[in-house]
Amino acid sequence: MAQQTEAGSAEAAAHCLLQFGRILLQNGADTGRVQLAVRRFATALGYEARLLIAYEGLILTLVSGQRFTTKIGSRIPAMNVGMSQAAAAFQVLHAVQAGRSDLAQAIAQLDRLEQAPPVYNRYLVAIALGMTAAALSRLFGGDWVSVAVCWVATAIGTWARQEFGKRGLSPVLVSFLTAVVSGVLGGLGARLFGSSTAALCLIAPGMVIVPGVPLINGVEDMLRNHADIGIARLGFSVCVIAAIGLGLEVASLVSGVGLPLELASGSVPLPEDAVFAALAALGFVLLFSVPLRLAWACAVCGLASHTVRLAVMQTTGANIVLGTLVGALLAGGLAQIFARRLNAPAATFAFPGVVAMVPGIYAFRTMAGAMQIVAAGTVPPAGLVDATVSLAVTLLMITGAIAIGMAVPLAIANPRLPARD
Repeated sequence: MAQQTEAGSAEAAAHCLLQFGRILLQNGADTGRVQLAVRRFATALGYEARLLIAYEGLILTLVSGQRFTTKIGSRIPAMNVGMSQAAAAFQVLHAVQAGRSDLAQAIAQLDRLEQAPPVYNRYLVAIALGMTAAALSRLFGGDWVSVAVCWVATAIGTWARQEFGKRGLSPVLVSFLTAVVSGVLGGLGARLFGSSTAALCLIAPGMVIVPGVPLINGVEDMLRNHADIGIARLGFSVCVIAAIGLGLEVASLVSGVGLPLELASGSVPLPEDAVFAALAALGFVLLFSVPLRLAWACAVCGLASHTVRLAVMQTTGANIVLGTLVGALLAGGLAQIFARRLNAPAATFAFPGVVAMVPGIYAFRTMAGAMQIVAAGTVPPAGLVDATVSLAVTLLMITGAIAIGMAVPLAIANPRLPARD
């Protein structure tokens, strides 16, 4: 009887830990943080945990004396970003560690958390992402017509994206269809209202679809030697970016607005850059379900990282990769400070703080170059190949700079990851 009771307790603990890890992984936590958090939770419950993380699920073995319990978690349908959900899951861990909750209470709290409705109204999220696309358009030198067109096109595209997702379509197909809808609206709007930066009306709506969090997490996983899930995350990100690029090519054909390989990258004065970088971050606050009480800190991280990148490039002549590295280091450092002051995971501030620097525009220009190479036949012009390869290398270097810049402050704060994260 005692053995049956112990086995049942281990089964319940394994269920709780897998549910906890699944919530973290599904809502934007990187692999190392999930492993450490699950081990800490298991220790609080009186077990030793050995966790294997795959892209679609978790495998957990609990050790108690000479007894081993292995359990496979439910399939994870898709990787999202929900900072409120991740923060609430950590609160469950903290309550168990402090003795305020037992195993049954923790399971009940995690069940309620998984069944909770979205934090923000879907239409509010669509409007906020429209604002983000409009801000990104302005940051890249778009005129005011393109700012307005991008806002409307992205808001409608985001609504369409939500509808596609409700119908159970794959994330890759959803990204393609969303890029077509928002790109067509942006291109037609640019032509109808006479924008002088019509290409940005195609590109900016596509930039808010770029899977920045899986992309950055994939690089961080590779840096921390979690190769399997790192490759999976990077592979997923590449497929989504390719789908967005193809969608924008279709939108370009339908709307008649070209998707150029060369795009004059304008800039705005530093004060204006700071304002629009903060606005871009605020849009992702709602998409990432960040509590509104923390929105100001996310805006500060976004403002600081993007504006400092521009200032470094203008004052020192540094290229965009080095400027991005400095900006990401600053965003990561500020995220650690805010995490300790506001008692929230550092990722809550770090990801919205760097989204304006995610090189979606380079990804789409690389795709445009690849399409031109295909159209050129078996002997494409050497200049076209060189330009496309240069864009692809820049894309990889900027992505790596963001991931490294975010990881360094974390490693300095605590090589084993912050205790409150």
